[in-house]
Amino acid sequence: MEARMNPSILVRMQGILAWLMPSAHAEALLGDLLEERRLRLHVSSPASVARWYWMQLASSLPVLLWASLQRRFSFFTLVAAIASYFAAGGVAFVLRAALSPMTTSTFVRTVIDILLCGVIAMTAAGYVAALIRPGAAPLLAVLVFVAASLMVAFDPDGVPLWYEGSFLVLGSLAPIAGAALSRRWRKAC
Repeated sequence: MEARMNPSILVRMQGILAWLMPSAHAEALLGDLLEERRLRLHVSSPASVARWYWMQLASSLPVLLWASLQRRFSFFTLVAAIASYFAAGGVAFVLRAALSPMTTSTFVRTVIDILLCGVIAMTAAGYVAALIRPGAAPLLAVLVFVAASLMVAFDPDGVPLWYEGSFLVLGSLAPIAGAALSRRWRKAC
Protein backbone atom coordinates (compact mmCIF):
# COMPACT_ATOMS: atom_id res chain seq x y z
CA MET A 1 0.00 0.00 0.00
CA GLU A 2 2.67 2.49 0.96
CA ALA A 3 4.24 2.05 -2.48
CA ARG A 4 1.02 3.42 -3.97
CA MET A 5 0.43 6.08 -1.29
CA ASN A 6 3.70 7.60 -0.21
CA PRO A 7 3.44 8.76 3.44
CA SER A 8 4.90 12.18 2.59
CA ILE A 9 2.21 12.69 -0.06
CA LEU A 10 -0.42 11.64 2.47
CA VAL A 11 0.92 14.20 4.94
CA ARG A 12 0.93 16.94 2.27
CA MET A 13 -2.64 16.16 1.27
CA GLN A 14 -3.69 16.17 4.91
CA GLY A 15 -2.04 19.58 5.27
CA ILE A 16 -3.88 20.96 2.25
CA LEU A 17 -7.17 19.62 3.54
CA ALA A 18 -6.50 21.03 7.01
CA TRP A 19 -5.79 24.46 5.50
CA LEU A 20 -9.07 24.37 3.56
CA MET A 21 -11.23 23.13 6.44
CA PRO A 22 -12.57 25.20 9.31
CA SER A 23 -9.96 24.80 12.05
CA ALA A 24 -12.58 23.73 14.62
CA HIS A 25 -13.48 20.65 12.53
CA ALA A 26 -10.24 19.85 10.69
CA GLU A 27 -8.75 17.41 13.19
CA ALA A 28 -11.94 15.36 13.54
CA LEU A 29 -12.64 15.25 9.80
CA LEU A 30 -9.07 14.30 8.90
CA GLY A 31 -9.05 11.67 11.64
CA ASP A 32 -12.25 10.15 10.25
CA LEU A 33 -10.76 10.03 6.75
CA LEU A 34 -7.58 8.30 7.96
CA GLU A 35 -9.55 5.88 10.16
CA GLU A 36 -11.78 4.92 7.22
CA ARG A 37 -8.64 4.40 5.11
CA ARG A 38 -7.15 2.09 7.78
CA LEU A 39 -10.38 0.08 8.03
CA ARG A 40 -10.55 -0.32 4.26
CA LEU A 41 -6.95 -1.57 4.18
CA HIS A 42 -8.06 -4.62 6.22
CA VAL A 43 -10.78 -5.66 3.76
CA SER A 44 -9.69 -4.29 0.38
CA SER A 45 -6.63 -4.30 -1.79
CA PRO A 46 -4.12 -1.47 -1.40
CA ALA A 47 -4.86 -0.30 -4.94
CA SER A 48 -8.59 -0.19 -4.19
CA VAL A 49 -8.01 1.76 -0.97
CA ALA A 50 -5.70 4.20 -2.76
CA ARG A 51 -8.34 4.74 -5.45
CA TRP A 52 -11.01 5.30 -2.78
CA TYR A 53 -8.80 7.76 -0.90
CA TRP A 54 -7.98 9.82 -4.01
CA MET A 55 -11.66 9.83 -5.03
CA GLN A 56 -12.54 11.14 -1.58
CA LEU A 57 -9.94 13.90 -1.95
CA ALA A 58 -11.00 14.73 -5.49
CA SER A 59 -14.66 15.01 -4.54
CA SER A 60 -13.93 16.99 -1.36
CA LEU A 61 -11.46 19.54 -2.73
CA PRO A 62 -13.88 21.65 -4.82
CA VAL A 63 -16.38 21.93 -1.96
CA LEU A 64 -13.66 22.66 0.60
CA LEU A 65 -11.99 25.19 -1.70
CA TRP A 66 -15.26 27.05 -2.27
CA ALA A 67 -16.06 27.08 1.47
CA SER A 68 -12.52 28.23 2.23
CA LEU A 69 -12.80 31.09 -0.25
CA GLN A 70 -16.11 32.12 1.27
CA ARG A 71 -14.57 32.16 4.75
CA ARG A 72 -11.45 34.04 3.71
CA PHE A 73 -12.90 36.42 1.13
CA SER A 74 -16.05 37.94 2.51
CA PHE A 75 -18.04 40.76 0.93
CA PHE A 76 -16.04 43.24 3.02
CA THR A 77 -12.82 41.83 1.58
CA LEU A 78 -14.15 42.35 -1.94
CA VAL A 79 -15.20 45.92 -1.11
CA ALA A 80 -11.75 46.65 0.38
CA ALA A 81 -10.02 45.26 -2.75
CA ILE A 82 -12.22 47.22 -5.16
CA ALA A 83 -11.91 50.43 -3.15
CA SER A 84 -8.12 49.98 -3.07
CA TYR A 85 -8.10 49.41 -6.83
CA PHE A 86 -9.93 52.68 -7.49
CA ALA A 87 -7.79 54.53 -4.94
CA ALA A 88 -4.67 53.26 -6.72
CA GLY A 89 -6.10 54.58 -9.99
CA GLY A 90 -6.55 57.98 -8.37
CA VAL A 91 -3.03 57.99 -6.92
CA ALA A 92 -1.56 56.93 -10.27
CA PHE A 93 -3.50 59.71 -12.03
CA VAL A 94 -2.13 62.35 -9.63
CA LEU A 95 1.42 60.98 -9.96
CA ARG A 96 1.13 60.99 -13.77
CA ALA A 97 -0.16 64.55 -13.78
CA ALA A 98 2.75 65.65 -11.60
CA LEU A 99 5.55 63.72 -13.35
CA SER A 100 4.56 63.71 -17.04
CA PRO A 101 5.39 67.37 -17.74
CA MET A 102 8.98 66.71 -16.62
CA THR A 103 9.88 64.91 -19.85
CA THR A 104 9.12 65.14 -23.55
CA SER A 105 10.27 61.62 -24.46
CA THR A 106 7.41 59.18 -25.06
CA PHE A 107 9.52 56.26 -23.86
CA VAL A 108 10.53 57.98 -20.62
CA ARG A 109 6.95 59.09 -20.07
CA THR A 110 5.76 55.49 -20.51
CA VAL A 111 8.40 54.17 -18.11
CA ILE A 112 7.39 56.82 -15.57
CA ASP A 113 3.78 55.85 -16.11
CA ILE A 114 4.26 52.15 -15.45
CA LEU A 115 7.16 52.02 -13.02
CA LEU A 116 6.62 55.09 -10.93
CA CYS A 117 2.92 55.71 -11.14
CA GLY A 118 1.30 52.33 -11.67
CA VAL A 119 3.54 50.10 -9.60
CA ILE A 120 3.92 52.55 -6.71
CA ALA A 121 0.17 53.17 -6.62
CA MET A 122 -0.62 49.43 -6.71
CA THR A 123 1.97 48.67 -4.04
CA ALA A 124 0.46 51.37 -1.82
CA ALA A 125 -3.01 50.01 -2.53
CA GLY A 126 -1.90 46.49 -1.58
CA TYR A 127 -0.38 47.88 1.62
CA VAL A 128 -3.58 49.68 2.60
CA ALA A 129 -5.81 46.80 1.50
CA ALA A 130 -3.82 44.39 3.70
CA LEU A 131 -4.17 46.77 6.64
CA ILE A 132 -7.92 46.94 6.14
CA ARG A 133 -8.43 43.25 5.46
CA PRO A 134 -5.61 40.68 5.08
CA GLY A 135 -7.28 38.81 2.21
CA ALA A 136 -7.93 41.99 0.21
CA ALA A 137 -4.41 42.32 -1.25
CA PRO A 138 -4.42 38.96 -3.11
CA LEU A 139 -7.90 39.78 -4.39
CA LEU A 140 -6.61 43.18 -5.51
CA ALA A 141 -3.79 41.40 -7.38
CA VAL A 142 -6.39 39.28 -9.17
CA LEU A 143 -8.38 42.42 -10.07
CA VAL A 144 -5.24 44.04 -11.49
CA PHE A 145 -4.42 40.89 -13.45
CA VAL A 146 -7.94 40.72 -14.90
CA ALA A 147 -7.91 44.43 -15.78
CA ALA A 148 -4.49 44.15 -17.43
CA SER A 149 -5.57 41.05 -19.32
CA LEU A 150 -8.66 42.86 -20.60
CA MET A 151 -6.50 45.81 -21.60
CA VAL A 152 -4.25 43.49 -23.61
CA ALA A 153 -7.18 41.64 -25.17
CA PHE A 154 -9.39 44.60 -26.13
CA ASP A 155 -6.91 47.38 -26.84
CA PRO A 156 -4.01 45.66 -28.62
CA ASP A 157 -2.81 48.82 -30.40
CA GLY A 158 -3.27 51.28 -27.52
CA VAL A 159 0.16 50.94 -25.91
CA PRO A 160 3.35 48.97 -26.66
CA LEU A 161 3.30 45.25 -25.89
CA TRP A 162 6.19 45.57 -23.39
CA TYR A 163 4.08 48.06 -21.42
CA GLU A 164 1.10 45.72 -21.35
CA GLY A 165 3.29 42.77 -20.33
CA SER A 166 5.04 44.80 -17.66
CA PHE A 167 1.74 46.04 -16.27
CA LEU A 168 0.37 42.51 -16.32
CA VAL A 169 3.28 41.15 -14.28
CA LEU A 170 4.42 44.10 -12.16
CA GLY A 171 0.93 45.46 -11.61
CA SER A 172 -0.28 42.08 -10.38
CA LEU A 173 2.72 41.55 -8.09
CA ALA A 174 2.66 45.07 -6.63
CA PRO A 175 -0.34 44.51 -4.29
CA ILE A 176 1.29 41.33 -2.98
CA ALA A 177 4.50 43.30 -2.31
CA GLY A 178 2.44 45.98 -0.55
CA ALA A 179 0.78 43.33 1.62
CA ALA A 180 4.21 41.91 2.52
CA LEU A 181 5.35 45.39 3.54
CA SER A 182 2.21 45.75 5.60
CA ARG A 183 2.86 42.46 7.42
CA ARG A 184 6.48 43.44 8.04
CA TRP A 185 5.40 46.81 9.44
CA ARG A 186 2.81 45.18 11.74
CA LYS A 187 5.41 42.71 13.05
CA ALA A 188 7.84 45.54 13.76
CA CYS A 189 5.27 47.47 15.80
